[in-house]
Amino acid sequence: MDFKLMYRILFNKRNVVALVILVVVFSLGTYGIRQQMHQQYNHDSQSLIHASTKGYQKFLNYYYKSYDRVLEALDYEWNEANNIDTGLRGNMETILEMDSTIVAVGAMLHNQLWEIHEDSLEVPLPDMRSLLQPEDEDGRQASVLKERYLFVGGDSGRYDAQYARGIIIDLYRLHEKFIRDNVYTSVYQVVINQYQQCVYHPEIEKVGKHYPLPGYLFNNEKYNYEQFDKLHLAQSDYLQMPVYIEYSSMPFRGDEWIVSSVSPGFEVKDMIVRQERNMVLLFLFFLSTLLGILMFGILHWKREFLLRSSAEQENLNLLLKHEKQKSETISVKLELLRSGLNSHFMFNSLGTVKALLSKDDEIARKMLSNLSHLYRYQLRTEGEQMVTLRDELGFTQTYVDVINLRMNSSIRLEINNLSDYFDSKVLPVSLQLLVENCIKHNIATEKDPLVITIKVTEGRIFVINELRPKVALVETNGKGLNNLNIRYTLITEKECTFKKENGQFIASIPVIN
Repeated sequence: MDFKLMYRILFNKRNVVALVILVVVFSLGTYGIRQQMHQQYNHDSQSLIHASTKGYQKFLNYYYKSYDRVLEALDYEWNEANNIDTGLRGNMETILEMDSTIVAVGAMLHNQLWEIHEDSLEVPLPDMRSLLQPEDEDGRQASVLKERYLFVGGDSGRYDAQYARGIIIDLYRLHEKFIRDNVYTSVYQVVINQYQQCVYHPEIEKVGKHYPLPGYLFNNEKYNYEQFDKLHLAQSDYLQMPVYIEYSSMPFRGDEWIVSSVSPGFEVKDMIVRQERNMVLLFLFFLSTLLGILMFGILHWKREFLLRSSAEQENLNLLLKHEKQKSETISVKLELLRSGLNSHFMFNSLGTVKALLSKDDEIARKMLSNLSHLYRYQLRTEGEQMVTLRDELGFTQTYVDVINLRMNSSIRLEINNLSDYFDSKVLPVSLQLLVENCIKHNIATEKDPLVITIKVTEGRIFVINELRPKVALVETNGKGLNNLNIRYTLITEKECTFKKENGQFIASIPVIN
């Protein structure tokens, strides 16, 4: 068949116009789908961030109101005590003992001062008398002093107009308490008082300093509330990455403080990028299919011609191609197994979070924090063939914590004699898969929890649980354990073992040194 004739038949004017129309239609459809994905992801991400920040906001409101309750306790003692001097001082000492962030307590009536404070502080305390009896009325507002202390107090508004009381809070101790109690995980917050002084920041160097707010929060020197409770994209100097910032108002002792809630913004952005990449690949596949149909005749004729003219060369090329495909197949198979495992796990976890968000805010916040750790671990190990046993155990423990939040602590994980093997290597998500298999196929209740033991013996990690099969058998094809065995065989040439013995299910994987 003449090559030029075939070319004219395939690439006539009508065929070219039809191809262009199809490409344009598909491009417009792809663009529309892309816009819908952007809108959906933005809506979902904002809902998740709003829910998380509101939970932390409730914690801040409750915590700072505790200082109001301290002042109310002083007022009560003043009103009720038979001996004001003894009762008031005893109450002040109790306040210092119960709250380590409070370093001084004072009360004044008709220029008589009662004061209890800690000694040997790094920064000398402000004078309590001048704070309780300031020269101007504004001096009695809650304000940061000496870039270290927060004074809270002033007139009680009750009992006696000449009576004033107050407490001095060490902001550095407050910072240490938040860090020690691990208050913030997936979100961090900045608290700014009415004078734009930083009351709390994860960077202790910024505590007590002037903290300017962005101009768009103000309108004629007043707060522009239209910009509150919205997500603003910015660059975090603390995290060194793009973040979402949500500003909200927090009333405190008649003043209006500002809380800046900061959430990392890379997770949603990465999801959008991955989806856009998939759409581009789909478009290229569609275009290549059309071109393939049009070129089929030419390629077929050319292939026959080449086969007749160079049989020996083609045989050699086929042999090389076969070896290359064999190598690529192993690599692709491994990646598919790993991505399939990760996708399955994240799908179930996100479904649990969605259910919890509408039922219990406290459990939802804790689960969101744990899921954040799990997701970061999966992102960090993406593309890695092996991880340390220490990291994998931490990932597995966090996974069990998520399960226990949902199943009322019905799973107990026992880890025996693994400290000597923490630096040994295992495959990512391997221990989690074995633990998930135990939970999936056995009965576990809060009164009778399922005990899962992890230990190392003779160079192998064993995961053991008592056989307590569920009454309604769970459908399974053994794909998860089979995939895990294939992964170990491809990388280490060592197999995993799975057996039932003496009323127990015993699984083992090799330790990689």
